[in-house]
Amino acid sequence: MDIGLELAADDTASAPSQPAVRPTRWGWLREAAIVVVFYYVYETIRSLADHGGVKNRAYANAHRLVDLEKRMHIFHEQAIQQVFVGATWFIKLMNIYYGSLHFVITAGLLIWLYMKRHESYRHMRNLLGLTTMLAVVGYWAFPLAPPRLYKCNNNIPVPGPGGFTIGKCFVDTLDKVGGLWSYHSPVAKAVANQYAAMPSLHFGWALWCATIIIVHARHRTTRVLGAIYPVLTLFAIVVTANHYFLDAVGGAVLFTSAWWILRFVDRGHSQRLMRATGSEVAAAQ
Repeated sequence: MDIGLELAADDTASAPSQPAVRPTRWGWLREAAIVVVFYYVYETIRSLADHGGVKNRAYANAHRLVDLEKRMHIFHEQAIQQVFVGATWFIKLMNIYYGSLHFVITAGLLIWLYMKRHESYRHMRNLLGLTTMLAVVGYWAFPLAPPRLYKCNNNIPVPGPGGFTIGKCFVDTLDKVGGLWSYHSPVAKAVANQYAAMPSLHFGWALWCATIIIVHARHRTTRVLGAIYPVLTLFAIVVTANHYFLDAVGGAVLFTSAWWILRFVDRGHSQRLMRATGSEVAAAQ
């Protein structure tokens, strides 16, 4: 959360000298068009990650990732799920959180930025977009079968393609308990890549949301809730067996990388603008 604190400090320092920036009357149409085009490009590129042979690679990568987690002593996803899986109402709530609320909160904060903190909107929009596109690169380079695809038959792990097993039984909570949607629905089958567990875009987006809340919230309680939001997201993606812990680490690396890339680009743009302004002043003299 150092990023959020740094942003907050920058905002505080600049706020007295900079008037509030307001969106133009029809600017939202341009932003809506950008979102639609971006989503189309995202879905098109992501579908390319689900190409021939990806299933065997996804299960093989899961085998490697679990081995790594075991060596790091952090392979506890199944144990955590078993503690809560008996509370079906709670698991259903987590399924709804994972499949729906995650998108609602992110979209809501983006709209709120556009309307109320427009001076920060473009940078944070670009940060969200770059984080998402970097995730697509991860899906293509490292397809990964999520824990929920490792089901059990009479408490015996069922191997995936290639004969790989991970030695633990997971419950596909969306399939067994349910939520507001299902991977078996025609829409989900059309747009979902089931082997896109690494990195966790849910966790990367949660860090983006937390940054906005911590930077702009006026009340301490709201900022605390913002800091808790990624933790709750991490719990949701693990207890529903949609991600491993290292997937969340990948999401954090993704978000941080996007932040530094944009910072580098913005710094270069500022330097070019300063040089151009200096040249104009020199020419005028």
